[in-house]
Amino acid sequence: MKLVLPDALHARPANLLVRLAAQHHAAAVQVHKGARRADARRILEILSLGAAKGDEIEVVAEGDGAEAAVAAIAELVMRNFDGDLVPERASGAAPGIAVGRALVVSVVERAPRVRTTTAEELARLDTALARALLELESLIVGLPPDERALFEPERAIIREIAEGSRARIETGSTAEDAVVALTADAVTDLLLDARSRLEAALADDEGPHAAIARAESLGDDVVVVVEALTPSLVAALPPRVRGIVAIESAPEDACEASTTRTSHAAILARGRELPLAFVPTHVAMAIVEGDRVVIDTLSAPARVWVEPSEALLAEAKVRRDRHAEEARRDVAQGIERVTGALGVTLLVNVGSLHDRVPDGAAGVGLLRTELLFADRQAAPSERDQMAALLTVVQIARGKPVTARLWDAGGDKPLPWLPPRTTDARGAALLFEHPAVLDAQVAAIAHAAERARVRILIPMTRHAEDVRAVRARAPKVEVGAMIETPEAARGADAIADAADFVCIGTNDLAALVLGAERSDAGQALDPQVLSLLRVVVESAHGRGKRVTVCGEVAADPKGARILIGLGVDGLSVASPRLGALVSSLEGVTKEECRADARAALAS
Repeated sequence: MKLVLPDALHARPANLLVRLAAQHHAAAVQVHKGARRADARRILEILSLGAAKGDEIEVVAEGDGAEAAVAAIAELVMRNFDGDLVPERASGAAPGIAVGRALVVSVVERAPRVRTTTAEELARLDTALARALLELESLIVGLPPDERALFEPERAIIREIAEGSRARIETGSTAEDAVVALTADAVTDLLLDARSRLEAALADDEGPHAAIARAESLGDDVVVVVEALTPSLVAALPPRVRGIVAIESAPEDACEASTTRTSHAAILARGRELPLAFVPTHVAMAIVEGDRVVIDTLSAPARVWVEPSEALLAEAKVRRDRHAEEARRDVAQGIERVTGALGVTLLVNVGSLHDRVPDGAAGVGLLRTELLFADRQAAPSERDQMAALLTVVQIARGKPVTARLWDAGGDKPLPWLPPRTTDARGAALLFEHPAVLDAQVAAIAHAAERARVRILIPMTRHAEDVRAVRARAPKVEVGAMIETPEAARGADAIADAADFVCIGTNDLAALVLGAERSDAGQALDPQVLSLLRVVVESAHGRGKRVTVCGEVAADPKGARILIGLGVDGLSVASPRLGALVSSLEGVTKEECRADARAALAS
């Protein structure tokens, strides 16, 4: 497509063009100016074109999504490189839409401490320990019970850090260096929280919390932009704060757990309905205090706009208010109407003991058991697991709970399930650790004696996986989670052996399309949908029900297509259930079937 440039391709428009081209990762996009050629994903090549205002360029693309890529870039050019069209992509950890002025909370830079005598360093440590514990107690007292429980372990963590620091001080370290050394390999944000608290106490300052006092001075709703997100920071946020943007750790970072949905900070944010988006370092560092920021973590992927147009701000506020209104609706009545009209069961995914199961939901369609013990370095005991399961049963108010066995491997490691063979994941990894598997199955079996709790096998490979787990708990319903193309194609035998089937569309779509990660849009690719139809037909042919618990189940368009394919149940994150129900009200089953046919043929 040939286009006339409304502005020169200098740094800013070139950067927008490159970012947009990168989002269309399946297509190879080039920009031509005369005889010159530039890869649309490389900013230096784009700048080297020397394209000036009024010059004609040509955008060409090959591969999957080529037309869409060209159309998107053409719109960007014709709208004079409107930044609204190219939001920063983010990883959403708490759902919602937030609009506000940026309050930047940077890591506190402190001058290196000169070591004093051992006695003085120990005395400083003792003083800091007392202050840290007092501040923690003051925080806990003011929190509601569910949030208070998140901070309970931090008392012991602070004391252990202090005790370990004493030994290092006695061998020549400063108190600060000792605390940092002991927490260098932090794997939970609660440990980072304890370190931050002790460091601030040793420096006799407020640490990053001092920045929170500036929220009132911005005179508007606030979006906090933070380099190091800790649970205490979230707990201390005033009501004026409407959302959080935080830096996403690199995969090799030892503290990666602090920037995931499993972190205590993310749990707090979800409980407070504060949209939370994790972004790359360069994105967060480019935000200036006072900038207007929009967060949308309801989309997939999540998006962040910095200094958007007035039109986009207005639109975001409308969507934010609409979302809040939807959340206040009577979800239970909506579920009843949707279930009656479409014959689909609506359930929720649970990943912590602080999640909720809304009235009207049919139960827990997916309990991510590994998230209940995300801060553990060793496998929890059978007794601990059973106690957690029964707590979830209480949260579900006696409704069915489907407990997925430890889902680990690949990019989701668990300390107590190290892979012994290359690329072992899901069921394959579980069977490499029979003692761990036996303990978890036993815990579920005991819980099932008191309530309707079912077993779900992650990344089931074949029917033998189901039979092997059933042999360990013959009285418990056992389901198979189908997440690979091979398992989908072998669904006949798997459905024969299982009591029910669950489809994990996130991994399935990624494997089918050869992507590192997938989103709801990719799960609607005809190749993926064809495999979903195979699984549904195989299960139904054997009288077994099928539930989808991947990201696409919460997507309004995706949900309609899944229902049209014959899926029996949709399991989604609790905060997204209300919006899903609203999107399905008034929809007929025939409309869903038509959507499914169109998606398969697209």
